[in-house]
Amino acid sequence: MHRKTALLTTLPRTVTVPYYSPSCLFLETVLRSKRIPYDTEQCSLYNVLPREHLYPLIDSDGFFFKNVMEGLDFLLAKYGKSLDSGLTPKERAQALALSALLDELTWMLAYSRGQDFSWLREDRKIIEDFGLVQLYFWRNWIVPQMQKRTRRRVRGYGLSGKSAGKEVTIRTEAMLEALASLLNSNKYFFDVNEPSWLDCKAFAVLVQFKYTPLHNEARLKQFMKDRTPNLMTFVTRMKEEFWSDWVTISD
Repeated sequence: MHRKTALLTTLPRTVTVPYYSPSCLFLETVLRSKRIPYDTEQCSLYNVLPREHLYPLIDSDGFFFKNVMEGLDFLLAKYGKSLDSGLTPKERAQALALSALLDELTWMLAYSRGQDFSWLREDRKIIEDFGLVQLYFWRNWIVPQMQKRTRRRVRGYGLSGKSAGKEVTIRTEAMLEALASLLNSNKYFFDVNEPSWLDCKAFAVLVQFKYTPLHNEARLKQFMKDRTPNLMTFVTRMKEEFWSDWVTISD
């Protein structure tokens, strides 16, 4: 029987943010902003490691999507919605450029997690229903392997060596400041009445920097507070507007 309401298969939720994965958070935020109904289920614990890069998955009307944007395009078309309604051709081009900057910022986040992902081992939202065997497997195999694989990917990207930590901090600050300058005092990144896909992506990435542990955390958190307060306000506003159940689903 074909599903009428989309089913999203996601990575586990955490107590810190709804998802430690920006892609899972991005997808749900877009669907919420477009008022598209959906259900969610978490992937099996034993699929987190081998299939982490595939999530979220989208199942709707007999179609199964492993590519987020393809699945999102399908759902938007089904409900007569648009991913970038209200944007001019120039703004669409700017959105693509800013999306690339957010992708780069995600690599900076990956560097942090490749250095230390241990906070995920004890996340009470993830482990609340684990039995002893699952708990041991999560803490002593899955999370350490996730950290190791993330570190390996980051090295392949070119972030390695003794100076990498300093480089990541400087680049992160520069990119955050660039985003803050572009957002300025606006509600969204473009002059629209509702968030574009870029706003949803920015939220999904920036939320990780605001709420989850980071490499050189004290410096970066203070930098965001002092130099990019408008980005933090943007995150809070998006959270309040589209994630009113944040506490419920995280606690």
